Amino acid sequence: MLSLPSQLLIRNLDLFAEGQWAIVNPSDVHIFSEIESDKVVGLHQMFDMYQGASNISKHKQYYAADFTAIPALKENKLDGAVIYLPKAKQHLDLLIHQLNDLLKIGGQLLVVGENKAGIKSVGKLLEKLGSTVNKIDGAKHCGLICVTKENEASKAFNLESNGVIRTYSVNDLPVKVFSLPGVFGHKQFDPGTQLLLSELAPKSDRLLALRGNILDFACGTGIIGTYLLKANAHVKLVMSDVSALATYCAKKTLELNEVEAQVIDSDGLNEVSGTFDAVVSNPPFHTGIKTNYDITQQFIVDAHKQTRPRGKLMIVANRFLPYADTLSKQYFKSQTVLQTNKFSIYEAAK
Repeated sequence: MLSLPSQLLIRNLDLFAEGQWAIVNPSDVHIFSEIESDKVVGLHQMFDMYQGASNISKHKQYYAADFTAIPALKENKLDGAVIYLPKAKQHLDLLIHQLNDLLKIGGQLLVVGENKAGIKSVGKLLEKLGSTVNKIDGAKHCGLICVTKENEASKAFNLESNGVIRTYSVNDLPVKVFSLPGVFGHKQFDPGTQLLLSELAPKSDRLLALRGNILDFACGTGIIGTYLLKANAHVKLVMSDVSALATYCAKKTLELNEVEAQVIDSDGLNEVSGTFDAVVSNPPFHTGIKTNYDITQQFIVDAHKQTRPRGKLMIVANRFLPYADTLSKQYFKSQTVLQTNKFSIYEAAK
């Protein structure tokens, strides 16, 4: 099903009639079925969208945290690109700087998105590329904004230089964290994650019980898994996330703390093989700006399948989220370890 931004975009398919174009981080994969030109490529930072588009589309698809590192795009610059408006404005700014490096002088950069997501305010960010910013179309409670690139950037885009490094005290243990816009936990120590890790203090029974293969699902910046590696020498860690930006950050965080783990790009647990003695997570409950319980509900089911006998699952979630029943149905036993007015920490054993 076409998202509302895609429905607006197909009213303007003549944009893609000439030249090399890119569709950047689309909110659905079906937009590629509507575009006839074979000179349109997909650029994705979300692994599920990349896989879905690759499966249904004739168009070339790329998956990367940094699109400027894709050789084919560096050699043949784009005549135009359409960015689907992300949740975080800082993430949009990051994408604009990437696409600026990939566009020809005179090329068009467009942003499409819903009014409630903030499409009306993106013009100032686009003014970095050119002096004239226009609204091309508006319908379906969405807008399509365009700017023409007038000058080359003063310096080449560098993804790492856009990151922020901060050191957080996690149960009195210093953990350096690398983060980028668009990644959960950017420039903050999320309070839900803090609460979860407070139950895994050094030398605590719960932490000492974590041994063997451990999975940090939806790892984000990598703070959970990195802390576990620093606090417990008896774990072998795997991190996974659906976001290329997140796995990029997680790798940087591991390097900063001089610990090692396998980091996997995966839609849910689809790309994660093997079984685990424990799974620890602060799982997502949003798809873009929309609340989506299905991601974590499916994760709980899949985690049970990949947890070894007597293995455990430990997650933190907003208190209002309905995960207790799913846990009790899937696992031999489950309990609410801790509950505040905002969060619940659940532990389940197979």
